[in-house]
Amino acid sequence: MKKFLTIFLLSTVILTSIPFTETFAEDIDISAPSAALIDFNTGQILYEKNANQKMYPASITKILTAIIALENSNLNEQVTAGDDVLNVDGNKIYISPGETLSMKDLVYSLLIASANDSAIVIADHIGGSIKGFTDIMNKKAAEIGAKNTNFTNPNGLHEDNHYTTARDMALIARYAMQNETFRNIVTTAKYTIQPTNKFDKVRELYCENKLLKNTKYKYEGADGIKTGYTIKANQTLVASATRDGHRIIAVIMGAKGTKVWEDAIKLLDYGFANYKLVSLNEKNQTITTMKLDDLEIALKTDDKFEATVPSGAEDITKKINISEDVSFPIQAGAVLGKLEYYIGDKLIGHVNLITDKAYQKGLFGNIHEIDNDSEKGILNDVAQTIFIVLILILVVLVLLFFRRIRHRKKFMFKKSSGW
Repeated sequence: MKKFLTIFLLSTVILTSIPFTETFAEDIDISAPSAALIDFNTGQILYEKNANQKMYPASITKILTAIIALENSNLNEQVTAGDDVLNVDGNKIYISPGETLSMKDLVYSLLIASANDSAIVIADHIGGSIKGFTDIMNKKAAEIGAKNTNFTNPNGLHEDNHYTTARDMALIARYAMQNETFRNIVTTAKYTIQPTNKFDKVRELYCENKLLKNTKYKYEGADGIKTGYTIKANQTLVASATRDGHRIIAVIMGAKGTKVWEDAIKLLDYGFANYKLVSLNEKNQTITTMKLDDLEIALKTDDKFEATVPSGAEDITKKINISEDVSFPIQAGAVLGKLEYYIGDKLIGHVNLITDKAYQKGLFGNIHEIDNDSEKGILNDVAQTIFIVLILILVVLVLLFFRRIRHRKKFMFKKSSGW
């Protein structure tokens, strides 16, 4: 099924006519030395400025720490801190050795109050040690596609070999925001930790993201994610906002002072003003049919497809390619073609075209539908073959029977005429 036949090219007018172009650093006045803008829905990078340059992340490191915690523990788990919480600088909630908190308290304090000691407790609990946890972090980053990242601690406190890039952080943030619990946490304005076995007062935690708070930087649709700062890293920020179902994520690295908020707002404004999310097909949508002998097989999309296109992009066209080489049996879900989308001559993506039914060739080469359950399908096909064979045997027996009768009548006629 590797060869495909293009059966038609259909032009669908989505927007007006401007070529699909890449965005370069000079297009927006971003003060930070490194930045990226990613579309959450599609994963398309909408803007880059030195996005592959190695940078110190500071506390935006905790985005990866948090998602690993959420994926590898239960929020109701009770976690006891070790002695290493005493060796942490910067933001903290003053966890004592031997203090027991819930994983929920730890993750909320990690993301809302940027607690460095919470990161240590999480790392020890999940990874067995800081080194064990950072091994998990780097493996996870690579799985997400962050190939220029190396984390040596779970909180982002400065170490020379602890680095990432704006592009990698965009990929990590996009991945994290697919988790509903994570999304809920990064929009939380206030969180309270109740007294514990080592701390007899409540701890009130407040969100540090000025895009979410009632400040001059408050941003319409803002829904996360994380701030960061060290002397070596300067200001870092991963900011997310959603409007009309379209979420985009901005990453700013190395900014100075309040410029980090201004840069983030410029990037988000740019994304919403210049790009539009377009839904091009739904999952299981019938696109065309494939003719095999006298049989027509419906071809459906295996997934929903969305694209983020410039607000003034030229026509989006779609091209259907149907397989020329088909081998039997055809299982339900088999890929029999592709539906490709183009802006001009640039391929912006595709979905596979599949059949939701299974097909087999019969004994005499006729193609027929079989049961989607493979075992039942095989049994049905065997039963059909046996049935056809029995019919043929029956026909042969009937023919032999009538031939015998005719033979007996001939013999009786000859015998009587001899009398």
